[in-house]
Amino acid sequence: MFRVVTVGRFDGVHLGHQRLLSYAKSLAEERGWCALAYTFPPEPPALLPLAAKVRLLKELVDEVEVVEWEKVRDLSAGEFLQKEVVGRLSGRALVMGPDHRFGRGREGDVSFARSFSQILGIEVHVISPVKVGNDIVSSRRVRELLQLGEVGKAVEILGRPPVLFGQRVAGAGLAKTLGFPTINLVLDPILARPKDGVYLAWTFWAGGDAPGLFYHGKRLTFPNLPPSAEIHLLSAPPNPLPEAFEVHLLKFLREDIRFPSPESLVKRISEDVVEAKNVLSALTPPRPILLGV
Repeated sequence: MFRVVTVGRFDGVHLGHQRLLSYAKSLAEERGWCALAYTFPPEPPALLPLAAKVRLLKELVDEVEVVEWEKVRDLSAGEFLQKEVVGRLSGRALVMGPDHRFGRGREGDVSFARSFSQILGIEVHVISPVKVGNDIVSSRRVRELLQLGEVGKAVEILGRPPVLFGQRVAGAGLAKTLGFPTINLVLDPILARPKDGVYLAWTFWAGGDAPGLFYHGKRLTFPNLPPSAEIHLLSAPPNPLPEAFEVHLLKFLREDIRFPSPESLVKRISEDVVEAKNVLSALTPPRPILLGV
């Protein structure tokens, strides 16, 4: 079976990636071939863990090939096209963005691919980048927006909410004493971290989901406690509590600040809950990637 091959890290599988891969899929269907996404394991700070990235890629193309970077990093651009794309994968078309580089030392570019493709007898298709407003869609831009807490703009570039994955851990029990019990998480260490603060989020777990507030910060009101990532669900939590959670960030509500007293913090959390419920009334729940019903 011949293939249309698209190479990249595809971190986040954002709108630019989606355009590239959708084109590859359409081209493959025209030719009666398969569309293949050739990718690598994520490197921190990443927007998605590998399993989530592969799941999203499989929605766009027929096949996903995950290759350890160490296995191909020493191949020249010509060797990569000849040995990997054409030889091993039976690639007969390559779909790429105008700035994509490949091969040892990033020596391969669009010009090289077009020239070398004549020797190999393959097609090269170059797809223009996607722009959202003044932003050229890129994984780096999404990471910048997360660090700024600009979730809305990140949603526009990704085509879906940014997502975090974490495992449940025991907490200090503080949130429960304040009247707003939370589920404490250890976030996947490979993932990019959002700006410290409180977010409106939608959380998924195996068999269920619920909206809530997500906090990521240093617990400034309680300086003796370590930083935390935790979820307060707006409905009763599942019983028993699952181990793994998928948290979709919908809106940045406020900064992580130090309150003069626990009582003032409780008052502000109450206001956060009211705002979250008001915002949720106009929102459509996101679609889970790995967890959920």
